Amino acid sequence: MKEEEMDRILENKIDSLKKKDKSVEDRKTYDEVFDRNTLLTLYKMITSGVFETLNYPISTGKEGNVFVATGKNKEMFAVKIYRVSTSTYKNLTKYIAGDPRFRNIPRDHRGVIYLWAQKEYKNLKRIFSAKIASPCPKRQIKNVLVMSYIGSEEQPAPMLKDVTLSNPKKSYKIILKMMRDLYQKAGLIHGDLSEYNILVQNGKCYFIDVGQSVVLEHPLAQELLERDVANISRYFKKLGVKSKEIDMLNYIRGEEK
Repeated sequence: MKEEEMDRILENKIDSLKKKDKSVEDRKTYDEVFDRNTLLTLYKMITSGVFETLNYPISTGKEGNVFVATGKNKEMFAVKIYRVSTSTYKNLTKYIAGDPRFRNIPRDHRGVIYLWAQKEYKNLKRIFSAKIASPCPKRQIKNVLVMSYIGSEEQPAPMLKDVTLSNPKKSYKIILKMMRDLYQKAGLIHGDLSEYNILVQNGKCYFIDVGQSVVLEHPLAQELLERDVANISRYFKKLGVKSKEIDMLNYIRGEEK
């Protein structure tokens, strides 16, 4: 299949996705997400067998959109497409600068977004290798990241904020243990952890959206850890769970007395 023909097929697919959302804002977002370079990247992924079809959107965030895709044997994937036109890219470099994995930060807009996608891919690999529940990374090219899909055929797994927990104290302990493993086994700090970046599927919690996650050597590492702890403590206190941030920090760092 020629590149022009595949480009046309992908554009027709995007048009059909846009028609499902009648708001002008949603259509504008799709136009921003699916520029020509992104269409060519999707084409490359499809022709190389990463996945076969791009199906429908499941979330829209500050940095990009996530779609469900289908591969061989109807295997489902989540495809995260970072918007190259996003206006927030200047704030991303503070999470990259100081990370020894990325010595050179591009000066151009598009280059920073590509590096951000690569950063999330690398972070997911470290998290998944440490056996911490998270999407399994499959492939990253430019501003497109493909990972395992968390959810059912009917709908994606809900965020923690949308779940009624049967045992909040137990869930709190599970998430705190995940934060400790993230710190001690993966050598990372999430950096934006809250009830919005944890999915719950069949009672199991998953960390998602780890592009801003930093290594322990990063100059902002401890500040971000304290913010993560404050967010989780705040959320569970509202559910009646007693928690002390200093105790949480000591536990995560392995400095319990």
